[in-house]
Amino acid sequence: MELFLERKEISIYEKDILDEFQCSTKTLERYLKDIELQYKHIITIKKSRAKFWKLVRVSDIFEEFVKNSDDLTNLFDLAQNFDKEIFKELEKGTLSKVAKNNESVFLFKNSIMEELQSDNEKKIFKSLKLAIKNSEYRDIVYRYNSDEVTYRDEKCIKLVFMDNNWYLVVVDRDDILRFRRLSFIDSVAYSERNSYRKSEIKEHLKFLKTAQNAMSLYDVTPKIATVKATPMIAKYFEKNMKRFLPSQKFQEKQEDGSIVFTLNYTQELEILPFIQKWMPDLIILEPKRLREVYRLKLEKSLSLYR
Repeated sequence: MELFLERKEISIYEKDILDEFQCSTKTLERYLKDIELQYKHIITIKKSRAKFWKLVRVSDIFEEFVKNSDDLTNLFDLAQNFDKEIFKELEKGTLSKVAKNNESVFLFKNSIMEELQSDNEKKIFKSLKLAIKNSEYRDIVYRYNSDEVTYRDEKCIKLVFMDNNWYLVVVDRDDILRFRRLSFIDSVAYSERNSYRKSEIKEHLKFLKTAQNAMSLYDVTPKIATVKATPMIAKYFEKNMKRFLPSQKFQEKQEDGSIVFTLNYTQELEILPFIQKWMPDLIILEPKRLREVYRLKLEKSLSLYR
């Protein structure tokens, strides 16, 4: 695999590989076929009569996507599934190349990911990747403001990049799914417990697919909020426009041009920051409890400017 990263293409006549494994070309071909079955980004290509196995880099795929797609939003949706090293390749390689070759079209003003800058952050990231791959527990020292908490026996199930931040998704001792912001993790250590069975986190992974953001609460029955977008911003909430949140559902277009839609939420913080971002043009219609919570937040905000 290291040689694939170095050379991108490997044939069955590579002398150093044949010597390394002390095998015939036929055996090496079998190995390469097995690798191709395991990894979808390794493909077979033919040059004249020779057969090669090629590593198709993520940057190659993304570059083709940028060139040929009319909807670049999907590019960044896909990018969220990859780790830092691939992001680094995209930002320093593909995106800069695309920007240079199409400077009259594209301008990238921001990084598409939260950087993991310190050596400690990189070490933590690597440790968590290993824990997730091996379905292992970890003890996590978490610091928020000046408070330090140690969470023990956390089942590490996924690293998620969303809302421009990295999160570690864990299942705690109470069998509750939690989002731990990666930049708030001070250290990670092996737990007294070793590994868990993947069947234990089946329901948690199912929930993770539907979670809207890091404020989504596991095992809480969602409520429904009815929201109105004023005519000023209604076009962004039309029936066929891309949704801002997974649970967003178009309801109706009113006579004055306003759009009414619904959102599911497990707690107020899951959707209120989104509504506040469009202030004052998103109006909460129902439920009354959510309207009141939001009204008090707005009053508190206004009091800071008096």
